[in-house]
Order: sequence, then C-alpha cells, then structure tokens
Amino acid sequence: MYSTRERIIQAAIDVFFHKGFDAASMREISEKAGVTKPMIYYHFKNKEALYCHLLEEHLAVFCRNLETLLAADRGYIDLFYAVIDLYESTFSQSEKIYHLIQREISGNGRLVGFLTEKYFSRIFLCLAQFIQKGVAIGAINPLLDSRLAGLTLSSILLFYFSQRNVLTRLSCYADPEIFSGDALRSHILNLFLCATTINGEEQQ
Repeated sequence: MYSTRERIIQAAIDVFFHKGFDAASMREISEKAGVTKPMIYYHFKNKEALYCHLLEEHLAVFCRNLETLLAADRGYIDLFYAVIDLYESTFSQSEKIYHLIQREISGNGRLVGFLTEKYFSRIFLCLAQFIQKGVAIGAINPLLDSRLAGLTLSSILLFYFSQRNVLTRLSCYADPEIFSGDALRSHILNLFLCATTINGEEQQ
C-alpha cells in the first residue's frame, strides 16, 4: 500500500504527464490520489514545489547511481555496458517522469537553469571524466573531446530509451534489428572505443 505522500506523488506524475505543468490542477491531483487538497498542501507548499520535487527526486537518484557505478573497480568495457544498462533501467522504471524532465528542458522551462546547475552538470562532468579515463588508458579514441563525447553518449542513450515510439515508426524504413538493444551496444562501442579494445584487448 502506498502512503498518502506516495499516492500524491504517483498521481501528480500522471497528471503532469498528461496535462503539463500549466494545465494541471491540484484538484485533479487530489482526486486521482484520493486525498483532499489540504492534504497535498500539508506535504507540498504549492504546485510548483510538488512538480520540482518529482523532477529532483528522480534526477538525484540517477546522479547517485551513475556516480557510484563509475567509481566501481570494473573493466572499462564492462562499465560502458553498465552505463547503457543504467539509462535503460532508469527509463523503463520511470518513463513518465523522464518524459516530464525532457519536456521541461526541451524549451524555456521554468526549472531548466536550476536542474542544469544541480543535476545535468553532474551527469555531464561524470561522463566526461569517464571518457577521459578511457583516453588515458588507451581504450577510447584519443581524437575525441572527452566533454563532447560524454555529452554525445548521454544524448544517444536519452533519445534511444525515451523515444521508443519514434524508433518503432522508423523500423518501417529499415531493418528493425538495427534498433535492437544489442545493435545499440555494438554501435556505441564502435563509436567510442579503439579497435584494439573492442577486439578483446581491454585495458583496466
């Protein structure tokens, strides 16, 4: 059973997802959660505070998971696969909230500056350092700029795991196998890693 606070959060994600921030109302959220409006205000100051909490809570978890993952003592290719798996599991478990996050940052969102400074910068720096480490050990193509390569990696994974509806439609124009998870992993390794690393000469 969800607690009252958890019911409010789940209802808010659904309402914000379908209505957007401006059109969503606390009345709709309260009705969907099966609680009174005063109960929502007991937990959250206002609609913006509730909305901000939803985005922050999930981004904070993702940042912690990414940082913990990349600090692990594992082989470089293994870590590359693990990063891909983290993006996949994150989107599959919280699809609606990450669509909200993308919607928020795709335009002139009210929280884009705050979210960039607090979370997206962490992701950017974390992946840039990961790529730089790969360059240092000879696993990553040394011609790549580690900052742009980290941003590119994140962008590919964000699109792939958040836009399955687009990929489904694109499969009408190409072999659907090129959009498979295995094909994605192989493609990403080919983009970033040196040939000797891909061929099994992985450096630790």
